[in-house]
Amino acid sequence: MNSDISSSEPDYLGGDPVAFGALVKRYQDSLFAYLGRMGLSDAACEELAQETFLRVWKNRDKYDPARAALSTWIFTIGRNLALSTLARKAVPINDDADVDQYADLHSGASQSADPSKQYEHHESIVRLRLALNSLSVEDREIIAACYTPEIEYKSEILNFSEGALRTRLSRARKRLSVALNKLDTRHE
Repeated sequence: MNSDISSSEPDYLGGDPVAFGALVKRYQDSLFAYLGRMGLSDAACEELAQETFLRVWKNRDKYDPARAALSTWIFTIGRNLALSTLARKAVPINDDADVDQYADLHSGASQSADPSKQYEHHESIVRLRLALNSLSVEDREIIAACYTPEIEYKSEILNFSEGALRTRLSRARKRLSVALNKLDTRHE
C-alpha cells in the first residue's frame, strides 16, 4: 500500500514531540476543513481535530504504514470521531458566525474589497452550507472527503471500493444540486 512517509514520520513514530508538532501543522488545516465540510461548527471541528491528534499521538505504536498512508490513518480517525459526534444529533452545525469566519479567511476579502462582491460571496457560502446540512451524514462525508484535496485515499477512509465511491459521490452531488435548486426556488 502507498504511504506518505515524510522525513519526520519515523521521529514522530518514535515519540519525538517536535516531529509530532510538525505532523499536526502539516495536517491540521486540511483536517479542520474536512470536518467543517461534514457540517460541524468551527467549535466542534476544533474539538474533534484536537481529539484526533491526541489519538494519533497516543496510538502511534498502532499505526502500520503497510496498511495505510499516515494521512489516511489521521483522516480516518477524524472521520470516525465526526460520525460519532454527528450520530449524537446534539452537535452544533455550522452557523452564520462560522460562515463569516470562513468567508473572511478564505475569500481574501479585505476592507477595501467591493462590498457587493463580499455580500455575494457570503450568500453563496450560506446557500451551500444550508444545502449541505440538508443532506444525510453519509452524503456530507462523501462530499467532504472528495473535496478535501489533502485526502489521498478517499475510498479507504470511507471504506468503499473506488467504484462504489464514484457512484455514491454522483448520487450525493445530484442530491446537493436538488437541495440548492430548492433553496433557489424558495428565494424567488
